[in-house]
Amino acid sequence: MRQLFVKLNKVRMTMVYSELKALGITGPQLFVLRELFMGEPRTIGDLSRAVELSNSTVTGIVDRLERAKLVERHRDEKDRRVVWIRPTASCMHMKSELFDKFQADFYEELQQSFTPEQFALLKDMLEKLIEYLEKKLEGTK
Repeated sequence: MRQLFVKLNKVRMTMVYSELKALGITGPQLFVLRELFMGEPRTIGDLSRAVELSNSTVTGIVDRLERAKLVERHRDEKDRRVVWIRPTASCMHMKSELFDKFQADFYEELQQSFTPEQFALLKDMLEKLIEYLEKKLEGTK
């Protein structure tokens, strides 16, 4: 069973990284973008805490994303020491056109590869697995 989880994770990550490579984005860049896609602009410190990477690492990631015109920096009007990071309009367009479509297509194809009964069972088992893992995680806090 353990080997199945390892293989599942490896195959899924290979798929994700293949899609990211086609977009010219790395995994860490995606983690930062995902945080920015949630809505409000964020500071380097906010992003560092969210993705659990150092400020200097996130600064490098943001620098590369800025050069690729995927994010932009804006100084706070009230406190010029604060720099806000937000996705550009083209990045948001890319998100809706590519990321969201990729996710929707993947899950639609996945669902179609099972009978309705199999898919319902898979969904139920995954929910139970997530519940188990969340309880285990709570115990480590």
